[in-house]
Amino acid sequence: MIKQVPDAEEIFIDPVKFTLNRASARGIINPADENALELALQIKDKTGMELVVITMGPPQAETALIECMGRGADRGILITDRVFAAADTYATSLTLAAAVKKIGDFNLVVAGESTTDSGTGHVGPGVAQFLDIDQVTYVTSAYVDKENVHCERDLEDAVEVVETPMPVLLTVLMNSNIPRHSTLRKKIDAIRKGIEKWDHDTLNLPPDWVGLKGSPTIVGALRIPQERKREGKLITLDDIPEMVKELYEKGVIGKEEEL
Repeated sequence: MIKQVPDAEEIFIDPVKFTLNRASARGIINPADENALELALQIKDKTGMELVVITMGPPQAETALIECMGRGADRGILITDRVFAAADTYATSLTLAAAVKKIGDFNLVVAGESTTDSGTGHVGPGVAQFLDIDQVTYVTSAYVDKENVHCERDLEDAVEVVETPMPVLLTVLMNSNIPRHSTLRKKIDAIRKGIEKWDHDTLNLPPDWVGLKGSPTIVGALRIPQERKREGKLITLDDIPEMVKELYEKGVIGKEEEL
């Protein structure tokens, strides 16, 4: 699972809807998802598994899938429909899990640990919950041995080694590997093959279950903190007594017996 996210320097928050306005922002693949894709590609290289990349987003997210196929993914599926817009992490997880189920039998679901446009880390675990499968989070490396997956996960003060049977969902930490580049030949093949596009009818999801209507998260208000102004002035040695008096009167410093 990957997500095309807006460049952080090019987005702003809609003051009416309290949602991210992505219209003018350049779309890029979420950095942690690039590491997840690379890990999936490494497993594919060693096992020969079919690698399907899915994303939920607007039509322009197709370019992110083409890039993923240019790096070695076999199929790209774009989940796109206006009813999916403004989904929170719950509705997003529900939709992505429905897509995974529709693909059919699977061994692994791999995703980035979090995204730069929200940073919640909810979607991967949410998909695992809807699929009713085990999950391993904060993964830095993994390999497949017969029916099991062996993972290393970063716990900040330690590295935990986990062995678990498939199917399982992994969330991968950003910068855990070096993502490969796409090749021109593979990108041309991807464009010729095309991207599969699924809507809410394809997934058999009622419109009230997805998008903004299916999202229990509500932003009640948005407040922009006022910028604190800092003022300064040049002080000479002769000004020190007056400066101390001023700081004392303002309560910044106290008498010697109070210090």
